[in-house]
Amino acid sequence: MLKLSTPSYAAGIFSIHAIWGVGMQPIKRMLLVRASFLSIVLAVAGCGGDGTSNRAADAGNGAGEGPSTPPSASLVGTAAVGAAIVGGTVIASCEDGSGFDSAVITSANGTWSGEIADSASLPCVFTVTGGTPSITLRSYVAQPGIVNITPITDMVLALATGLADGSWVGMPASWPEAATIESKKAELLTAMTNAGFSLPAGDPFTTALVIGDDWDQVLDAIQEAIDDDPSIADYSALLNLVKDGNLNQFPDAPEEEEPVDPELPANLDVLTDYAGTYTVIGSGEGDPGYCASCGTATRDHERGTVTISPQGDIDFDIGISFTVDDIVEIYDRKTVDADRRVAVNYGQSDSDERVRLYLNTDLEVMEIIHDDGAGATTRALIQEESTDPEPGAELLDMRNGVAIVHDGKVWAMEQPFIESFMATTAKRQIRAHNYDSDFNTIDTKLFNGDDLIWAQVNVAHGMLGAQLCGTSTGVSLLTVDYASAPPVQKTWTATECELDVDYHFSNGATEGHIISATLVNNKDDDQVTLSGGQFRIFIHTGTEGEAPALADQVFWDITIDNGTREMRSGHFLGGRPLLDGSHPDHALKLKIQAGSSISPSAGEYSCDDGDTEVTLKMGWITISDPLFKFQSANGGNCTVTIEQNAGRKYLGSYTATLLGPSNGGGAAFGSGLATGDIELPAAERTLVVHGKFRNFTTQTFHAGNNGDDGVLGSEAEGVSMTIDDGSTHFVAGERFLLASEVSSNGSNGYFFRQFDDQEFPNNQMRMVWSNIPMQVGSFTCNTEVGGLKPTMTISTPADIPYGATYTQSGIQNLSEGASCTINVTSVSDGLVEGTYIATLVARNMGPVLPDNDNSISLSGEFRYPYTP
Repeated sequence: MLKLSTPSYAAGIFSIHAIWGVGMQPIKRMLLVRASFLSIVLAVAGCGGDGTSNRAADAGNGAGEGPSTPPSASLVGTAAVGAAIVGGTVIASCEDGSGFDSAVITSANGTWSGEIADSASLPCVFTVTGGTPSITLRSYVAQPGIVNITPITDMVLALATGLADGSWVGMPASWPEAATIESKKAELLTAMTNAGFSLPAGDPFTTALVIGDDWDQVLDAIQEAIDDDPSIADYSALLNLVKDGNLNQFPDAPEEEEPVDPELPANLDVLTDYAGTYTVIGSGEGDPGYCASCGTATRDHERGTVTISPQGDIDFDIGISFTVDDIVEIYDRKTVDADRRVAVNYGQSDSDERVRLYLNTDLEVMEIIHDDGAGATTRALIQEESTDPEPGAELLDMRNGVAIVHDGKVWAMEQPFIESFMATTAKRQIRAHNYDSDFNTIDTKLFNGDDLIWAQVNVAHGMLGAQLCGTSTGVSLLTVDYASAPPVQKTWTATECELDVDYHFSNGATEGHIISATLVNNKDDDQVTLSGGQFRIFIHTGTEGEAPALADQVFWDITIDNGTREMRSGHFLGGRPLLDGSHPDHALKLKIQAGSSISPSAGEYSCDDGDTEVTLKMGWITISDPLFKFQSANGGNCTVTIEQNAGRKYLGSYTATLLGPSNGGGAAFGSGLATGDIELPAAERTLVVHGKFRNFTTQTFHAGNNGDDGVLGSEAEGVSMTIDDGSTHFVAGERFLLASEVSSNGSNGYFFRQFDDQEFPNNQMRMVWSNIPMQVGSFTCNTEVGGLKPTMTISTPADIPYGATYTQSGIQNLSEGASCTINVTSVSDGLVEGTYIATLVARNMGPVLPDNDNSISLSGEFRYPYTP
């Protein structure tokens, strides 16, 4: 089998897949809540349920019959960054390798609880990942009870270990002692106090944490300090600074805001909220929708810009300017729909000199008008009123996503995903976010005065054409009002709506338009109307033209000859990003089976022989595979050509006519077909493709730091690997460091390294040593010592294994051209260490590799645990 994740050699099957992501749009605005750490955006489900995991555990072991059960340990806490971490996964990594009994998810206020079967498993490290805001943080506890997971606990552990990436968690033997953690905690808190932070009483690890309390306000202040310090880009930069012990560089605590001058208008912020320089595009005319009494302009604006300072000064035009001290009164009329404005009076009445800012429904400045009090009016037009696009217009630029239209403006959000996905439910829920992975707003236009966070469309299965709001059909939004303190988030739900569903299959593609929707929110009496919109998911358009030759890191390609709605046109490369707005977790998976042999010979295979098949799966990965399948076995045909094979490594090409699922044969195409799906004509389900494939790559892997990961430290556990003679996959002279895995012990050593430039799960290099004698001496591979025959292997994401030996009929043999010598210099204090030199061979695989280069020579040092 050619399978690029976990290799499996069942009869002649090639399973090749890669998850493709898509880049985010440029950052346009930060979603910051004053001193909050990241964003308070909560993942509020559009239809029912929340992300909280509730769990009950039986604390007893019955009525005393049988052996007693070890006492369990209950852990509770709060995960927060100032804002609560909502829907995050909490993982317990205990000293004995155990963890929580079941999944633990943080609630809407960041709290969580979990149970460890045996209290003797403590101490444990706790890691929170994902959630909203999405971040990875760690904490530690040695006793049952409260354990918070915050940036403070994370920084303490980084300082104690000297590592910011958590790589130490999987090696309990290298965990810092409790006394070390206490010492480093005191050092960090002292550094924060010296930087001006006011720290409350208690322990940041174990004192009960409630969102909004004193310790939570410290977390807010940490992020505000990061924002104020230009030398620290973000929390990751601060964490790296702390882990290196640079506590004297901890950013200064934010300063208290200066009090407002009591002689200035108390509502000055109504004006200063609009501070900035505005470009004048012309002169306003008539009474547009935002203005019922703008008046008639008697003069034109000369300079072309209007500036409002953060202090409240207004420089309107040449010879027309005012200081904040000139203000007599400010009138907030933002809620007056027909005459929405902020009026700044410089006299005792509206007949005197004044400046008016007219606003649209999103409270954006449309016009700035100056009345001189003597009959002269200047109308400086800042932006034109928007108009709705034509019904049915393409709003997503042929990409996947959700778009909405309100008040003449369009918000088009890419990267849709299925928020609560079960293919057997009565609806499909498609949500698209208006922020990137760093919680920066993508489209900064205000929606009804607030920031738009996400939009969701629910589509009922089995209904094409018009769908009205109901149990399985709906529209919802999430917005945040950052002008309020604290910010207010609003969930908007459609009370009435109409969708036009153009295409829909329960586990295939969906696309259509929002005809209209009326929405209300859960915080006030506001009501908004969407005058249009669009939704699209799982519709893939490839790069135009024929696929090029397979690049070094590409396993396969596919070119569409005759497309379907799901797979439109162009070509796709395995492991390369999609360019159609798809969510990064959407995937294509290609499976090719050639004949029945575990090692098919070079030649041509046809679907007609009964053992050859091509399958393409697409969509959201639910458990292991995408659900929607195109198959040659569904009445299609295929030809698979194995052009070359060597050592179970293959390369070849294929042509295929694949058919998507129909209701008439659901069992033949896997789970997930919904009752009531519209029967698709065969022409709409037929996909004609061709392409190339292989079950290995020829990419080159590089060490960090310009090719040198450095030496193996005097106390580090792992192996250094200097490439003395390179190959297709390695460059001579580069040096790698691989960390020892937890399972390393004595005769068997396991070492790994991850490549940051590779996609999970195909991003790890692994070295395995077996049958190493636990005594000082020099040992050669495959030479028996005390019943042990040493050997070693290396595997990489290229799926080309290099090794010293192979096993045939139960007998270990030395590979031709391979050798290794392991010099054990010490076996004591729970460790085995020494040096090695080796030449490892990709046995029998040379013919498929460039220049038949199938060996590498390497050398280095090693140290890993040994428990006699």
